[in-house]
Amino acid sequence: MRREDLKQEYDIVIVGGGMVGATLACALATRAVTKTLSVLIVDSQPPAGQSAKTGEAATTHESFDSRSTALSASSRLILERFGLWSQLGAGACPINKIHVSDQGRFGATKLDRADFGVPALGYVVENAVFGAALNATLEQLTHCAVLAPARVTSASPSTNGMTIELTGDDVGLSSQPSRVEAKLLVVAEGGRSPLCEQLGIVRSSEDYGQHALIANVGLSQPHEGVAFERFTNTGPLAMLPLLPVAGEQRASLVWTLDADESEQIAALDDATLLARLQDKFGGRLGRLQRIGARAIYPLSLRVAREQIRPGLVLLGNVAHTLHPVAGQGMNLSLRDIDALVATLDDASHEEGALGSMSTLRRYLAAREADQSLMISVTDGLTKLFSSDAQAKVWLRKAGLLSIDLIPALKKTFGARAMGFE
Repeated sequence: MRREDLKQEYDIVIVGGGMVGATLACALATRAVTKTLSVLIVDSQPPAGQSAKTGEAATTHESFDSRSTALSASSRLILERFGLWSQLGAGACPINKIHVSDQGRFGATKLDRADFGVPALGYVVENAVFGAALNATLEQLTHCAVLAPARVTSASPSTNGMTIELTGDDVGLSSQPSRVEAKLLVVAEGGRSPLCEQLGIVRSSEDYGQHALIANVGLSQPHEGVAFERFTNTGPLAMLPLLPVAGEQRASLVWTLDADESEQIAALDDATLLARLQDKFGGRLGRLQRIGARAIYPLSLRVAREQIRPGLVLLGNVAHTLHPVAGQGMNLSLRDIDALVATLDDASHEEGALGSMSTLRRYLAAREADQSLMISVTDGLTKLFSSDAQAKVWLRKAGLLSIDLIPALKKTFGARAMGFE
């Protein structure tokens, strides 16, 4: 899409074409009223699978290092409503069991899908598969346009919503900014949003003093769909089941490390790093055979003090960035998207209601309790399981044993893990 194709007005402009922003666009198309709304997605990156300069389709290959997202069982139901799961399922590895333990200490919690009567407790989906499903769906949406790569340089309130300034060298916007009007502006461009800074939206932030090392690990034996979360003295270490590549069993590693040692560990050669990881994780998946490309990023809790303004709503990490301890980031965002689309669908028949504060307050009221709970749970787990203080050691030991031995607690814990409570 080039500048000359831009309309002057859109019902909804979504800043950020990643998984959250693109999923919102797809979800809007599934509702009776919102599917008729005009939508513009503006993203700073070219569409996934395309060249940044030519726009031509890029060749994609199955990769050992493909990144993944953990989805709860309830998120599958949401994605089915959005019409996306049929394309995602082939790239999703079901989680049949969850095993939670504390390194070097007695006590563990084990969940099995058979105990809950569900096909899977959750799924681990390749990001490449997720992106392909989103792109394929977006291409079929007649009311949705994608402008990428391009940037929103500023946004300001207007009589009917928001006035948005756009620039982008590769879409013919370099000579002068283009201006569009939107009844509702959705900011979904990730945790470090220049637009939020421009708008003066303040985010509370707490640095955990930890970094996450992300990589895929080759296994010597089948994982059998078991997701492991092991708590170590530096924080949680998760090994999530992935579909095999070329017959090789894989798991997705999320290893929480103290900030002062993370760079040192990330710089280790493969053999030394695997030995260190094997010592931390143990032998439940046999011998760890190889480790792929590594990524490392700092961990913090960041929450926007405003998620809504007239004509404006925040979604995804820009609204709430959580610790990955429970893998709830994308799942929480999917529930936010589901509620926002339902609220907009109910309100869009009212004149001027699409970006009104009364509409957006209804959305936020529907989401505040769930958001607050997930923020508290992930923050509490991080602090409880990243300490060697004796009182916290005994508390988490008692908690893991209680969940495993008391049916009512196990049922509640399992329902929360699947996103049903």
